[in-house]
Amino acid sequence: MKFETRREREIRRKRQKRSSIFGMISAFGVIALLGVVLWNGKQSLAAKNEAYEEQKAQLTQQISEEEDRTMNLEEYKKYIQTKKFVEEMAKDKFGLIYPDEMLFKPENK
Repeated sequence: MKFETRREREIRRKRQKRSSIFGMISAFGVIALLGVVLWNGKQSLAAKNEAYEEQKAQLTQQISEEEDRTMNLEEYKKYIQTKKFVEEMAKDKFGLIYPDEMLFKPENK
């Protein structure tokens, strides 16, 4: 069994103290690095979330526009099945009139 001298004991304590200080500095460094990485990840996720919210708003607007278009098409579908539509098409496209109708045309000068 070997006994330490006072000088050896002081040297050993200084090494232990330096080692513990180095360990604390290393731990703080790792924690700071993790903080930076997490902050960077949060920022990128926030940017992606903002982009997704904009895309969601655009898609919601497109859905609304398509629903309006669908309603207009349904109304037009009902309209083309009416007698009024058939009469208008016959007059406009083919120039047809009822037998008891009179057609007035302006004179060309």
